[in-house]
Amino acid sequence: MPVPGGSSRRGHGVRFVPVLTGVLVLVGAAAAPGASAAPPAAEIDGFVARLDREHQGWLSAGRVPGAAVAAVRDGRVAWAGGYGQADPARLAPVKPDTVFQVGSISKPVTAWGVLRLVDKGQLDLDVPVASYLTRWQLPASPYDADGVTIRRLLTHSAGLSAHAYPGTLPTDRLPSLEESLNGNNGGAGALEITMRPGSRYQYSGGGYTLLQLVIEEVTGEPFASYMRREVLDPLGMTSSSFGMRADLRPATAVGHNADGQPYPPYVFTELAAAGLNSTAADLARFAAAAMTGPQGQPPGRGVLSAATTAQALTPVSLPDESVAADVTRALHQVTVGLGYAIDNDAFATPMVWHNGVNRGWGAVFVTLPERREGIVILANATSASTLHDLILDVWSSWLGLGPAATPATPQTNQSTTGRTVLAVAGLLVAGMIVWIGYRLYTRRSKRFIS
Repeated sequence: MPVPGGSSRRGHGVRFVPVLTGVLVLVGAAAAPGASAAPPAAEIDGFVARLDREHQGWLSAGRVPGAAVAAVRDGRVAWAGGYGQADPARLAPVKPDTVFQVGSISKPVTAWGVLRLVDKGQLDLDVPVASYLTRWQLPASPYDADGVTIRRLLTHSAGLSAHAYPGTLPTDRLPSLEESLNGNNGGAGALEITMRPGSRYQYSGGGYTLLQLVIEEVTGEPFASYMRREVLDPLGMTSSSFGMRADLRPATAVGHNADGQPYPPYVFTELAAAGLNSTAADLARFAAAAMTGPQGQPPGRGVLSAATTAQALTPVSLPDESVAADVTRALHQVTVGLGYAIDNDAFATPMVWHNGVNRGWGAVFVTLPERREGIVILANATSASTLHDLILDVWSSWLGLGPAATPATPQTNQSTTGRTVLAVAGLLVAGMIVWIGYRLYTRRSKRFIS
């Protein structure tokens, strides 16, 4: 079932508050710029007050014009707020309903679309993907194409190329899906098998472009239409779309580079890999949907079965050879679920997350499903990782999590907080604290980037 939401606002923030009847409604109150009052539980005030007090310095430190933040508590959206400028040229502020490109966060949302078809019996996770395709097939290679399965596409273990997509200028012709798979995609290259499927982890945005084609082939309809009807709308993500909906354009921020210059609004054929536009509150609804709800609603919220949702969040460790050859083999691991990154070592509870970077945009969500907590941070600048770190540190401190112990067997998706400088590969073990999982992707490997 959809995560409850609403529309009443005052200032730049909203709170989702339970009334005595148990029905969730929105209430607004006078607040500092960038936030609102009346949280669902008093303890959220400390977190929001810190954001209200220090956001301007954090935006400046990260060279970010604006950001939107949303918090999940008790398996539901508890608060959402906006800070800074959505479009500095027009002095347009970020609001809770400001739309951002979210880059590779498109992938876990797409994974729900795939898994919904699995629940319906229309897809099998372990059947060769070629059996579902008629419009396009993987080119011949030295490797067995039957090893390219839906499960391996979801976990980046299918051995495929096409790491990331740069997008297309809005003034240029958008290539077809088949053209993109054949290499007309701005430089990502043609999708092909470059290693034995199942042998190790290799991040591939192209694998998700292939899943986009699978969804279209199986359903007989455009990917964006299917995802809106079967995933976005049922979860209450009504301000989200794969590709830009005309009605969302006025609420969309402007992306910027690290020097503060605006980027054109790049568009994507490769919607499943990089083409989702969303708000912080909508992505918080998505994050909450993988948890037990406030009234005991099962994970999946009617879009996925609880069993399939649990499978998506089950960690799988895969060999990874994408880091420097002189790093010990113990570091050559990455832990993933079906569409998610997963870290069981950061805290005493599993951390499920994903980030995304398009030109002009930086996004991240982090959830603690067993505690039913989560946070979403969206920014209209490519250089958003510093801002993400600062806010994530405050959030983890507010939750009382503290720094995590250095694991005995560090993995290549482990790292430091925003206040710890990531050293060369041979020094990875020293200084790995709180945000194990996040910073190495954003500062070094860039694996979870569109």
